[in-house]
Amino acid sequence: MIKAIKLKFNKLSKSKKIQLIAAVSFTVVLIASIPIFAWFTLNRGIAATTKINAPTKLYITSGNKEASANINMADIDVEEMKDSKRVLQKDYVVGIAGKNVGTYKLQLAHTTNIPFTYEIYKASETTQNGDVMYVGEDKEKYYYNKGAKVSGDYLNLGQDNLADNTLHNKSYGTYSNVQKNAEPLYWQSENLKAGQADSDGEFCDYYIITVTWTESAKNDKETDMVYLTAEAIS
Repeated sequence: MIKAIKLKFNKLSKSKKIQLIAAVSFTVVLIASIPIFAWFTLNRGIAATTKINAPTKLYITSGNKEASANINMADIDVEEMKDSKRVLQKDYVVGIAGKNVGTYKLQLAHTTNIPFTYEIYKASETTQNGDVMYVGEDKEKYYYNKGAKVSGDYLNLGQDNLADNTLHNKSYGTYSNVQKNAEPLYWQSENLKAGQADSDGEFCDYYIITVTWTESAKNDKETDMVYLTAEAIS
């Protein structure tokens, strides 16, 4: 069994901020991405690159173990504080929950129109002000501390931080007229051990996705797509 969420990075116009919007409708995302991102419909994204062992239960959540639709990656202005000459970033809380799962992998696929860097860190809940705040459906604030960076590797990273041709057929089949930034990069984590289960036998491990960019980024790029996938190993 494999579970994925789709995150869409979209430039509204040259006069507005670039926004990162969490997909709230599977159908809407597919309709919006069919003309450019046929690689997802052809091979179901990253799952095509590895063997999948179906777990009893595995799914992606947002903070406070709430629906992944609440991962609202919005209002990133890449030119904000541009003259500060420092790396800018935003952090987002995600959870991997399940039952009867021993280990799993996190997988990330993204196109490269916007010069973002993505990193995933382990996270822990805290009752005090933490590194990242999540506002829940109940309007309460929940805090998470950033831990160790999750180890992993890009499977098809080529020159200039662009995808090489290693997984082109997985993405587009025999279609060859693909713009270089539309060729998705595929990242895969090490095996991750599922956390301690609760009284119902379910675990929920939290992570923080950190998106960074530098002062060289501009608000004039096209749409990017990012897919986060959780895959059970045992």
